[in-house]
Amino acid sequence: MRIGIIGAMDEEIALYQAAMKKTTSSVRAGITYWEGILAGQNVVLCKSGVGKVNASVCTQILIDQYQVDRVIFTGVAGAVHPELEIGDIVVSTDCLQHDMDVTALGFQPGQIPYQEKWVWEADAELVRLAVRAGETIGGESRVIEGRILSGDQFLADREKVKRLYEQFSAHCTEMEGAAVAQVCAMNEIPFVIVRSMSDKADGSAHVNFVEFTKLAAERSFAIVSGMLQNMTPQSAQVIVYSTKGCIDCDLVKQYLKQRGIDHEVRDVMERQEYRDEVERFGFLGVPVTVVGDKAVKGYNPAELDQLLQKG
Repeated sequence: MRIGIIGAMDEEIALYQAAMKKTTSSVRAGITYWEGILAGQNVVLCKSGVGKVNASVCTQILIDQYQVDRVIFTGVAGAVHPELEIGDIVVSTDCLQHDMDVTALGFQPGQIPYQEKWVWEADAELVRLAVRAGETIGGESRVIEGRILSGDQFLADREKVKRLYEQFSAHCTEMEGAAVAQVCAMNEIPFVIVRSMSDKADGSAHVNFVEFTKLAAERSFAIVSGMLQNMTPQSAQVIVYSTKGCIDCDLVKQYLKQRGIDHEVRDVMERQEYRDEVERFGFLGVPVTVVGDKAVKGYNPAELDQLLQKG
């Protein structure tokens, strides 16, 4: 399993960068993607930049180029629900775009014209993991499941915030989550958005935002780290780096199949990233079998047995 983690700003991904191990980086469309291990999981971390277009491009590249199986968007947001306070955390139940407005043609607020769907539901298991992790971080912050709105606007108008709450029954607003959600839904990739309240989107953002963004990012990081720790251990995933026509590669895959061990096959001739991953483990050539952060090269049943037992 490979998990994509996205933040929009440097402050939102700094803690992840510091905590990741065995990190390599590559650039796509001007966005840097860091691949490595975090909390025992294989992750790809990136900073999308602010706004829905940046978030959409970033997410599609994560899915197409880095083949992530799950996406977590993390960072800060402005509270819309009147009972939310700075430092509280919202885990998305669903997301929609509040600035999609074609009501003049008879569409509902937020509705994307000529599409059956415009509300994007988060994955129930990822939501459960996020809430569970949030309940363990302590402090006075609350962890609440709720609707997250996105729009290419930084809201600081009390009356507009009130309208958004009344119109959409929303909990918070930001500038990327619904775009990430839509791209994930279109690609059938499970997602969740985890947002920590840095301000109340009520006209006091100039006072609150800078001061509380760091604290909010720390809380989001704690939750996502807890989610990763509670997921199926990375050791449960077996990866075989191979290429066509490689006899030893076929023997390794046959060995795993005979033992009923699920595994992912990555052909190193298909993608440069796969060749880079093999080199990251200190090997040249294939087959290379990986379990978690351990790997062996070649076909040797005794070594493979030991690798799987340690994993």
